[in-house]
Amino acid sequence: MQTLKTVNWKKIFLRAVLPCLLAVAAAFIARYQLELSDGVTPNYLAGQWPVYAPLNAMTAFCLTLVLFALLGRWWLATGIAGVLFTVLALVNYYTRDLHGSALMPQDVLNLGTAAEVMGSYTLKISQTVVTIGLLVVPVLAISALQWLLTKNGPRRASWRARAVRVAVSAACIFCVMFFGYFGPNPIKPKATYGWAWQETYYKYGYLAGTVEASALMADPIVEPEGYSDQAAQDAAALVTGKFATAETAQEYPDIVLVLSESFYDFDLVTDLQADTEVMPVTKNLENAVYGHTVSPHVGGGTNSSEYEMLSSNSLMLMPSITPFNWLNLYGANSIVSYTKSLGYTTMAAHPYTNSNYRRDSAWRALGFDETYFQDSFPTQEYYGDRPYQTDSASYRDFEALYEAMPEDQPRFAFLVSIQSHGDYDMNDAALDEVHAATDYGEYDELMDEYLSCMKRSDAAVAELMEYFTNLYETTGRKVVLAFAGDHAPSFVDHVADKTIAPENELQILERSTPFFIWANYPLENIEAAVSDTDPLNRMDMVMLAPTIAQQAGLPLSTFYQYLLEMKEVTPVVTGANDYMTPDGHTATFGTDTQLDQWVHGYLNLEYNNVGAHAKRDQSLFDAQ
Repeated sequence: MQTLKTVNWKKIFLRAVLPCLLAVAAAFIARYQLELSDGVTPNYLAGQWPVYAPLNAMTAFCLTLVLFALLGRWWLATGIAGVLFTVLALVNYYTRDLHGSALMPQDVLNLGTAAEVMGSYTLKISQTVVTIGLLVVPVLAISALQWLLTKNGPRRASWRARAVRVAVSAACIFCVMFFGYFGPNPIKPKATYGWAWQETYYKYGYLAGTVEASALMADPIVEPEGYSDQAAQDAAALVTGKFATAETAQEYPDIVLVLSESFYDFDLVTDLQADTEVMPVTKNLENAVYGHTVSPHVGGGTNSSEYEMLSSNSLMLMPSITPFNWLNLYGANSIVSYTKSLGYTTMAAHPYTNSNYRRDSAWRALGFDETYFQDSFPTQEYYGDRPYQTDSASYRDFEALYEAMPEDQPRFAFLVSIQSHGDYDMNDAALDEVHAATDYGEYDELMDEYLSCMKRSDAAVAELMEYFTNLYETTGRKVVLAFAGDHAPSFVDHVADKTIAPENELQILERSTPFFIWANYPLENIEAAVSDTDPLNRMDMVMLAPTIAQQAGLPLSTFYQYLLEMKEVTPVVTGANDYMTPDGHTATFGTDTQLDQWVHGYLNLEYNNVGAHAKRDQSLFDAQ
């Protein structure tokens, strides 16, 4: 029987303790790779020490422990984990670069869409990508050293030794999860998601944020602090009724809503010095409200913008999901259910596959009477080698679908376009119709092709407006046409002039996409939707539907009225890490009681609408 004196402590240290410590060191490298991939600034990196950096490293070490428990070899566990974390970091880097947000657990439900999107982009190898890739070298070196230390050990462990290995590994993983995340007083606070995903991922680290996001998957809608059903009623009581409208059913105009792929005005963030005007139509509309909607993400996230546009629900309460992939939309309140309650017939169309974001099933769950996809867009007209149907062709096909809708009901028709989807290096430069004189380095060619797409989209708007103008002149059918870009192109932050505004205000500019509301008959209430203090006339994407309803003269729900009144106080509540005042500047949450009251009230109303622990008061969301 061995005693303490006869135990070979040196062998235990070299074959067991030291390989374990080396695996922990490799986990710190993995943690650093993931933070690099997330674009974490040096200040945030420094702020993760001395607490959250070790927590993230030990969270990464949990994967190594799982592999060690299964394989029984430190060198194999460390090497495999190192390669997996390197791949994860690279995927996260490109996800953030192209989509505007970190790779989150729920994105596994969006793999099909992600694969199609990634297939159209050229992935640029930046210095960050090189650094992430090179950091796997010391991890593999550690793995090799572990092999050298343990190569003379027993080839096959006994069943008892295996059981001990599994039990100790499981105990270590339990300790990290319990004390780090899920215990009564965890190292990382349990609920940290707020204004933006960066708040959690940058402050607490990528893996710590991912653990919280995974926990949210069971109930993805965050309950606002202090929520109660009465709090939602108290918020509704703030509505004064100043925007309440009502007309007879025969006077309801048709509503056509277009979500335009990547439609963005680069004049917001850089001096293009383009050789021709890019948006001569949309920037010079008559009889229209013109401004900018603020999308939930920078440089990507069509489905996020689409959900906010249709539902008027902010993703602030759903920070880790792709809405159509995750939410139960049956019976959901939206502009679809709202218009149908007023007697509208409804239709949605998209000139591409129906599988992206589960759009077909999501649209039907929202209540659209008819849905159409690429097979219903027969024109098949393209811009050079770009594989997406042009907006001009899509509008012509969409007009036929619109005309097929019942004539004896007002119509709500929704189109998600595709022409200007990235990437922007598909055409020969000779096909570019716009050229920016400003030097954007490696993004020069992308910028020219992108701007050319914008000019074509702008020209197609004139064609669509001409169609509806002729419709009114020949039939008297009134149509309100609303249009908004879903997000900026993925490279917006790479070319933005960082001196043009403070960081948070620049991020709002990068999220601000042009919108307009135009009609083929005289609009009588344009002034009510135009800001007196913000020359860009910005508002959150969630406020677009109530603004459309207001301009169309429809009876408004209490929820829609609340949003219109809130717009006068704080028109943007999902931008950056704070919210925006009517003059276009950002305000820090918690410093202005009036602003806080409106924002809290809105979130309470939203949670009453969609929250799992709320009893919805449907009267707040029905037209009055």
